[in-house]
Amino acid sequence: MHVRPRRVVFATLAASSLLLLSACDGGSASADKKDNKGAPSAPSVPASLSAEQAEQALVALGDLPAGWKLEANTGLDKSQGAEDDMVTGAKPLCAPITAVLNSGRLEADYKANAQEVFTKKGDQTTVAQDVSGYPRAQAERAMAGLRTAIEQCGTFTGKQAGKKATVTVKKAAEQPKYGDDSLRYTVKIVQGDLQMDFDMGTVRSHGAITTVLNNYPDHGDRGMEAFTKALSKAAEKLGAAAAKTA
Repeated sequence: MHVRPRRVVFATLAASSLLLLSACDGGSASADKKDNKGAPSAPSVPASLSAEQAEQALVALGDLPAGWKLEANTGLDKSQGAEDDMVTGAKPLCAPITAVLNSGRLEADYKANAQEVFTKKGDQTTVAQDVSGYPRAQAERAMAGLRTAIEQCGTFTGKQAGKKATVTVKKAAEQPKYGDDSLRYTVKIVQGDLQMDFDMGTVRSHGAITTVLNNYPDHGDRGMEAFTKALSKAAEKLGAAAAKTA
């Protein structure tokens, strides 16, 4: 079977859809009032990551083994056919899996987002990361939905470039503990005689979620060392950034 690497991983972010976190309630004059003892009001805690904090949670090139490079354009390049790689039409239970494959995100209604893609020099192996910020309750529900999908979907079908695609998801045997909640899993997409394989890890800290994805071809380095290091570092950076939020 021919294995087709996913050329560009995560979808382009429309500038208008990158929502900056609005300030928490406290813009009125009453917010500046002191209590009866004269002590100032406690500062508000942001409900989710800011755009700057999302960027701070991205893995750096130096966090990966030697031989990798950071791609300048991390978005969806339609000329490269990445749009055709997207899987649609999955049943609702399994939709969190295709959502994170297609965009890197579990929820479309995010408050901040940052993405990046690394490639192995001279190879077609790709490691990509998405960081998204949500209110904590929304992030918790999203992770619960992903966990249910991984545990209950197994193999399901959808459409890829208008043709039937079979998706197989499997929870990894080893489940490192990262952040407040984490999942490590593999995904395989088969469409006709074409196949794409992914190692994936998703981590939640407070209301912030990061997903690291490793896409590898049938030759060259699978990228497991880079993926493992990237996931660990991504979780560490996400935790530091999310600690400043509710």
